[in-house]
Formats: sequence, C-alpha cells, structure tokens
Amino acid sequence: MIISPKEFSETHRVTYYETDNQNRVTIQMLVNMAILVSEDQNESLGLTEEHMLSFGVTWVVIQYDMTIDHLPKTDEHITLKTRSTSYNKFFAFREFWILDADGQQCAYIKSLWVMMSMTKRKLAPIPPELVEPYHSEAVKLTPRLKKPKRIDNHAAHREYRIRYSDIDTNIHVNNTRYLDWMIDVLPYEFLVHHQPTHINLKYDNEVRYGNVIESDYEQLDVDGQLVTKHEINNNGKLAAVANFTWRQDSEVD
Repeated sequence: MIISPKEFSETHRVTYYETDNQNRVTIQMLVNMAILVSEDQNESLGLTEEHMLSFGVTWVVIQYDMTIDHLPKTDEHITLKTRSTSYNKFFAFREFWILDADGQQCAYIKSLWVMMSMTKRKLAPIPPELVEPYHSEAVKLTPRLKKPKRIDNHAAHREYRIRYSDIDTNIHVNNTRYLDWMIDVLPYEFLVHHQPTHINLKYDNEVRYGNVIESDYEQLDVDGQLVTKHEINNNGKLAAVANFTWRQDSEVD
C-alpha cells in the first residue's frame, strides 16, 4: 500500500518588512516563507528541533529550484503549502507552493536536503524516525535538479564580511544571506525594472562567522532570455552558485 506524502498548508499575510520598494515580496523572504511552513509542518508532526538534536543531526538544504510566476504584495493574504515528497539514505526532496488569495500559483520551489552531523559537521544518514511521519516515498534516487552553470566572465564583484546576524542556529550562514549577496551586486536600475522568473541555487560549502566572501556575477543572453550567473566564493573556495532568469517588469515605467 502506497501512502501519499502528507501536505501541510497555512495562510500568511504579507507584511511591509517582507517586501521591497515596489511592495513586492523579496526573493529572500519568499525562501523564508518556505522554510517557515516546513518548520511548522515539522512541529505539527512532533519533529521539533529538540527531537532532531537528540539524534545529533539537523536538516541542511543543498539546492533550490524556484519558478516564480508573480510576487505577492504587501497586505496580500497568501497560502504557503509544502510536502516532503521522497527520500533515500542521504537525500530528501521537498516541494513548496505559494498561492495567492485566488488560489493562483505565485511560486513553486523544488528543494534537496541532507542531514548533517552537528558534531562532525559532515553528511550523515537520515534516521528513519525523522522521515516516517511525513509519509514520504522511499526511493533509490531522489529527483535530480539541474546544476547551475558557473561564471565564464566575471562582470563585477563585491566583498562581504560575515556578521553575527548572518549566522543561524546551525552555526553557519543562513541560506537566504547568499541570495542577499547575489542580488546586492546587481545595479539598482536593473532590479527596479526586472523580476526573476526562475532561480537555480546550489550550496557547495559552509560559510561561517568571520569569513570574508566575494560575490561575483555576469549577465548574458541565453536563447533570448536575460540570465545572470552568480557565485559566492570564500577564500577561493566555491560556497554557492546560482543562475537567475529575468523578465522586464511590466508594472514599472
């Protein structure tokens, strides 16, 4: 008997501090909303952070693949939905949906996760007790997400020192900070007049407090689509790589 993965959803009012100067949800906050609904599902299933830590492990995301139809605006009431779809010994695949008040899709996110040992800071097998409550499908291979392409010609870069406020409870940089650094190097006028339609972001190595990272990007045309490639490097070591696809923002003159 195959049991369908459990879906979990909740409503959310978009607040002003989750949006940009165009009153649209930022990409960073979109990811935070996804993490919020997954954590609330964990809590509802009794998979609290304390319970996970009793196994000496924690979940770590290694890749997001985001399709963005439109970004919700300040004071909109939206629905956040998720399910942990499948897993094997080392990897888990989770999906997210962000829906507007009419039930139309704002964004769809695919993600890959691993377990990390809190003491060894290395990949650890996923304890069955921590996935069984989701009714996820046990598979030999989780869905493969396409790898983002690396930069060929560096257009511009900026350095950032890792601050205390960048660090999360896993004692490494919160995963949305990488998006901050990637988006921040793009010109202001570009960001005002463009919206992302697809983002493929892969994390490669941890960045920790006190490190100085370099955010690089290049802009190019790929089959008629405007694409920016991004890299975060930590002392010459690749920390994260992403490809953004953009469209002209029709709401801005």
